[in-house]
Amino acid sequence: MDAILSIFTGGNSIFIAIMGGLFAALIAWMRGRSTGARAERDKQAGERLKARTEADRIEDAIAGRDPDENRKELRKWSGR
Repeated sequence: MDAILSIFTGGNSIFIAIMGGLFAALIAWMRGRSTGARAERDKQAGERLKARTEADRIEDAIAGRDPDENRKELRKWSGR
């Protein structure tokens, strides 16, 4: 028991330095994962916005026409 307490309270600066380094590495790893997850969410949100914008453009392009004109316009957008 005295040996364990002496590690924490004694002059064992190497142990304290190692523990500090491990703690700093853990914090850096956690922050990196958080930043990566945020970047992925932002990327997916951008892709969804782009898809929604394109869908809105298609809907606006065919609004107010009869079905034959809509089919013709949709063929142009679908790439067939």
